[in-house]
Amino acid sequence: MRNMQVTFTGKKAFRVKIREHEVETDVPLEMGGDNKAPTPTELFIASIGACTGLYALSYIRTAKLDPEGLSLSLDWEFDKSKRKVQKIDIVISVPKAEVGERKEAVLSAAKKCLIHNTLHECPDMTVRIKEK
Repeated sequence: MRNMQVTFTGKKAFRVKIREHEVETDVPLEMGGDNKAPTPTELFIASIGACTGLYALSYIRTAKLDPEGLSLSLDWEFDKSKRKVQKIDIVISVPKAEVGERKEAVLSAAKKCLIHNTLHECPDMTVRIKEK
Protein backbone atom coordinates (compact mmCIF):
# COMPACT_ATOMS: atom_id res chain seq x y z
CA MET A 1 0.00 0.00 0.00
CA ARG A 2 1.28 3.48 -0.87
CA ASN A 3 1.15 6.45 1.48
CA MET A 4 0.88 10.21 1.26
CA GLN A 5 0.51 12.77 4.00
CA VAL A 6 -1.94 15.70 4.03
CA THR A 7 -1.36 18.45 6.59
CA PHE A 8 -3.58 21.41 7.49
CA THR A 9 -1.65 24.68 6.95
CA GLY A 10 -4.23 27.31 7.94
CA LYS A 11 -7.70 28.62 7.12
CA LYS A 12 -8.78 26.02 4.53
CA ALA A 13 -5.40 25.14 3.05
CA PHE A 14 -3.51 21.84 3.08
CA ARG A 15 -0.08 20.64 2.04
CA VAL A 16 0.09 17.23 0.41
CA LYS A 17 3.39 15.35 0.60
CA ILE A 18 3.75 12.91 -2.30
CA ARG A 19 7.09 11.11 -2.29
CA GLU A 20 9.61 14.00 -2.41
CA HIS A 21 7.05 16.45 -3.84
CA GLU A 22 4.65 18.84 -2.18
CA VAL A 23 1.35 20.11 -3.55
CA GLU A 24 -0.77 22.82 -1.94
CA THR A 25 -4.55 23.03 -1.95
CA ASP A 26 -6.79 25.90 -0.92
CA VAL A 27 -10.22 27.28 -1.71
CA PRO A 28 -11.28 30.63 -3.20
CA LEU A 29 -11.79 33.70 -1.03
CA GLU A 30 -15.59 33.39 -1.28
CA MET A 31 -15.32 29.92 0.28
CA GLY A 32 -13.23 31.16 3.21
CA GLY A 33 -9.79 30.38 1.85
CA ASP A 34 -6.93 32.50 0.58
CA ASN A 35 -7.12 31.30 -3.06
CA LYS A 36 -3.40 30.51 -2.98
CA ALA A 37 -3.66 27.09 -4.66
CA PRO A 38 -6.09 24.91 -6.60
CA THR A 39 -8.99 23.30 -4.76
CA PRO A 40 -8.84 19.56 -4.09
CA THR A 41 -11.56 19.10 -6.73
CA GLU A 42 -9.53 21.03 -9.29
CA LEU A 43 -6.51 18.81 -8.56
CA PHE A 44 -8.76 15.77 -8.98
CA ILE A 45 -9.87 17.00 -12.42
CA ALA A 46 -6.26 17.93 -13.28
CA SER A 47 -5.16 14.39 -12.32
CA ILE A 48 -7.73 12.91 -14.66
CA GLY A 49 -6.50 15.17 -17.47
CA ALA A 50 -2.83 14.41 -16.89
CA CYS A 51 -3.49 10.66 -16.62
CA THR A 52 -5.65 10.60 -19.74
CA GLY A 53 -2.97 12.60 -21.58
CA LEU A 54 -0.25 10.20 -20.47
CA TYR A 55 -2.12 7.19 -21.86
CA ALA A 56 -2.96 9.01 -25.10
CA LEU A 57 0.68 10.06 -25.43
CA SER A 58 1.83 6.49 -24.99
CA TYR A 59 -0.30 5.34 -27.93
CA ILE A 60 0.62 8.35 -30.06
CA ARG A 61 4.32 7.61 -29.60
CA THR A 62 3.85 3.86 -30.19
CA ALA A 63 1.99 4.68 -33.43
CA LYS A 64 4.90 6.95 -34.40
CA LEU A 65 2.62 10.01 -34.56
CA ASP A 66 3.93 13.47 -33.64
CA PRO A 67 2.91 14.32 -30.03
CA GLU A 68 4.10 17.94 -30.23
CA GLY A 69 1.36 20.27 -29.03
CA LEU A 70 -0.68 17.45 -27.46
CA SER A 71 -3.14 19.04 -25.08
CA LEU A 72 -6.35 18.22 -23.30
CA SER A 73 -9.22 20.51 -22.38
CA LEU A 74 -11.42 19.44 -19.49
CA ASP A 75 -14.84 20.91 -18.74
CA TRP A 76 -16.64 19.69 -15.66
CA GLU A 77 -19.89 20.26 -13.82
CA PHE A 78 -20.46 20.12 -10.09
CA ASP A 79 -23.77 18.85 -8.71
CA LYS A 80 -24.23 20.82 -5.49
CA SER A 81 -27.20 18.76 -4.30
CA LYS A 82 -25.20 15.51 -4.48
CA ARG A 83 -21.87 17.15 -3.50
CA LYS A 84 -20.01 15.54 -6.40
CA VAL A 85 -18.59 16.11 -9.84
CA GLN A 86 -21.48 15.22 -12.13
CA LYS A 87 -19.90 15.38 -15.59
CA ILE A 88 -16.42 15.56 -17.09
CA ASP A 89 -15.88 16.29 -20.78
CA ILE A 90 -12.34 15.73 -22.09
CA VAL A 91 -11.24 16.91 -25.53
CA ILE A 92 -7.84 15.73 -26.78
CA SER A 93 -6.00 17.86 -29.33
CA VAL A 94 -3.10 16.44 -31.33
CA PRO A 95 -2.37 19.29 -33.78
CA LYS A 96 0.80 17.86 -35.35
CA ALA A 97 -0.44 14.30 -35.85
CA GLU A 98 -2.55 12.88 -38.63
CA VAL A 99 -4.77 10.82 -36.36
CA GLY A 100 -7.32 9.94 -39.07
CA GLU A 101 -8.18 6.24 -38.85
CA ARG A 102 -6.37 5.98 -35.52
CA LYS A 103 -8.86 8.23 -33.73
CA GLU A 104 -10.60 5.32 -31.99
CA ALA A 105 -7.26 3.82 -30.99
CA VAL A 106 -6.14 7.11 -29.41
CA LEU A 107 -9.45 7.34 -27.54
CA SER A 108 -9.23 3.71 -26.45
CA ALA A 109 -5.72 4.28 -25.08
CA ALA A 110 -6.80 7.47 -23.31
CA LYS A 111 -9.66 5.62 -21.62
CA LYS A 112 -7.20 3.13 -20.11
CA CYS A 113 -6.09 5.83 -17.68
CA LEU A 114 -5.80 4.45 -14.16
CA ILE A 115 -7.99 7.21 -12.72
CA HIS A 116 -10.63 6.75 -15.42
CA ASN A 117 -10.75 3.04 -14.61
CA THR A 118 -10.89 3.74 -10.87
CA LEU A 119 -13.93 5.98 -11.35
CA HIS A 120 -15.75 3.25 -13.25
CA GLU A 121 -14.99 0.65 -10.60
CA CYS A 122 -14.73 2.49 -7.29
CA PRO A 123 -12.13 1.31 -4.80
CA ASP A 124 -12.93 0.30 -1.26
CA MET A 125 -12.34 3.40 0.83
CA THR A 126 -12.36 3.80 4.57
CA VAL A 127 -12.10 6.92 6.71
CA ARG A 128 -11.04 6.44 10.33
CA ILE A 129 -9.94 8.51 13.32
CA LYS A 130 -6.45 7.71 14.61
CA GLU A 131 -6.70 6.72 18.24
CA LYS A 132 -4.15 8.14 20.68
